[in-house]
Amino acid sequence: MKKLVRFFVSAALLFGAAYVAMAQEANVSEKTEKEVSEDVENPRRFEVGSFRDNWFIGIGGGVNFYMGEHDRQMKFINRLAPAMDVYAGKWFTPVFGFRFAYSGGDAYGASNLVSGLINTTNGPVKNDYLTNNFLDANPGYKGDGLDHHPLYWQKFHLWNIHADFMVNLMNLIGGYKERVYSLIPYAGIALGRTYSHLDIENPYANTRVNGMVGLLNTFRLGDALDLNVDFRGVLVPEDFEGEGGSRPNAGEVYESEGYLTATIGVAYKFNPRGWSASKSRTIYETQTVTVVDEEALNAALARNKALEEELANAKAQIRTEVVESLLSPEIYIRFSFNKSDLTAEARVALANLAKILNAVDSKVVYRIAGYADQQTGSAESNLKLSQARAQSVYDFLVKQQGVAPEKLIVEGVGGVDTMFLNDSRLSRAAILTLQK
Repeated sequence: MKKLVRFFVSAALLFGAAYVAMAQEANVSEKTEKEVSEDVENPRRFEVGSFRDNWFIGIGGGVNFYMGEHDRQMKFINRLAPAMDVYAGKWFTPVFGFRFAYSGGDAYGASNLVSGLINTTNGPVKNDYLTNNFLDANPGYKGDGLDHHPLYWQKFHLWNIHADFMVNLMNLIGGYKERVYSLIPYAGIALGRTYSHLDIENPYANTRVNGMVGLLNTFRLGDALDLNVDFRGVLVPEDFEGEGGSRPNAGEVYESEGYLTATIGVAYKFNPRGWSASKSRTIYETQTVTVVDEEALNAALARNKALEEELANAKAQIRTEVVESLLSPEIYIRFSFNKSDLTAEARVALANLAKILNAVDSKVVYRIAGYADQQTGSAESNLKLSQARAQSVYDFLVKQQGVAPEKLIVEGVGGVDTMFLNDSRLSRAAILTLQK
């Protein structure tokens, strides 16, 4: 049957093609087509996305190294204090970006508090603060014994809120691509504040405008995650830590001081991230001239439509034959003792049968016969139970699976003797038998 249909379809298509070929050429029509080609215009130019593209956040921790008037009297290792960074920013292009950050922590150094220098409270440092906090009692002091006043251990809090303008040097020089390492210099302006530890220093607090420059070293860990190593220097007014000073022997007054910070941390890049290369669009126009005999073409189209309908009917016939060949002559559904509820396994088997029944166009009928075990229960109760089991199968197929009612016949047989394998429990069942 299938070979006959394929032969019929092939012959019909050949006939249709020959019919179109015999059409006479008479009328002329023109058609213009456009083709668009996109090419990368410049590997260093990229499309700027929307405002929500290429945002990032980050956090880091490290050390501060403050450089005040007397701090050189201490060893390097004793001047390292804890530091932290928290920031958020955005890249506007692969080269230029901006971030807003909070940088805080502590600073360690040396202080000559007995000098009575003015702080932001507009009064001298109290002389009654003199305690045993001399630097010579701490590691790192390099006193030569000639100091007229003792130096005290200095420890204070500081923070900066700063805005940084960043340049990705690697993308600027080599063009954008996903690199393992990027070097990003930046410069910023900050509002900084220092305030003392109340149990160590005379209380003070200063708020000043600062400037900073830095180098951000970025190592790519994945599409969304970077490892950042940040080095920066911060220039602050001379009295930022609450102490003024001048060079020895009535020398010039210090104008400024500063500190260095080094942190390491991670940054998360929000989606959408990355950049698309800028492309140029070229439009090509192609004009097609077609000569057609309209009468012959219409006749050919009508014939082709008829052939398509015949092909569809032939396919439907083959499909019905294939689906019907999948029908099982008998399907066994087992029930629990004194129950008419379908088990999960029974529902799966019936659902598969329903798919086939719903796909068959011709009339196919299954007889649903319910049974009960006559060794348990009375004849009357077994009849009702067998009817309930058959009805349970029917309801599932019709109400839940959409099988047409005319494809099913329901019958309750009642209690029966052992039907299978000399096991009376197997008689608690419903059996669907193909009636076609």
